[in-house]
Amino acid sequence: MKWFRRDRAQRQAPVVPPPGVGKSDEPLRQAPPLLTAGDPALQRIGGAGDTVARLTTGTGPVILDITHTGSGHFVVDTLDGRLHSQSQLVYTDGPFSCRALVNADDRPVRALRVQADGPWTVDVSPLSSALPCAGPTRRPASDVLRHTGGPGIATLRYEGDPRSDDGGYFLVDTFEPDGTGFLDELANHVGPWQGEAPLAGPCLLYARSDGPWSIVVRLLDPPASR
Repeated sequence: MKWFRRDRAQRQAPVVPPPGVGKSDEPLRQAPPLLTAGDPALQRIGGAGDTVARLTTGTGPVILDITHTGSGHFVVDTLDGRLHSQSQLVYTDGPFSCRALVNADDRPVRALRVQADGPWTVDVSPLSSALPCAGPTRRPASDVLRHTGGPGIATLRYEGDPRSDDGGYFLVDTFEPDGTGFLDELANHVGPWQGEAPLAGPCLLYARSDGPWSIVVRLLDPPASR
């Protein structure tokens, strides 16, 4: 995936992957299945080409389950109430799946602009569909996780995107559990990377990633054993 082109242009310094961080020899050519907590979609949008679709779920925080099964380009941009572009959620080629968090800041999303060469769907899901961040968790691309424990240390690993010349982009932000406010930035890197960051708890984690990534949380005060 090649989204966040503007953000990545500001970071031209080479990134040297630390020991133990690798990447796949071949890119995924099949859209990985989306994993959610099983909550029904609030709205489903779909098509097979370029579309501007209005969101009907209001301005509260929601999760977008995005899937593309075409073989060519696939781009998803968020639009405000005047249909001005806000941020780019996806910019890639070929089959692809990811999850995105929207309306968790002060820029309400009113519509989506989708550019695609094949079938695609976007399910608008409630925040309760966020996957629990329990134990080692690995995701293939952008996703939204829920941390329900107390403060801890997050060990993050980004494997990189073999399809990208710069290794891909990895940005992880945390938000209040109800998605109403930004808390902290845990990672912001180009190319394969791994490291640690302090994690507030409880919170939502929104990782925007061009490739596979993983997280393990070590609680500052582990639960007492019975």
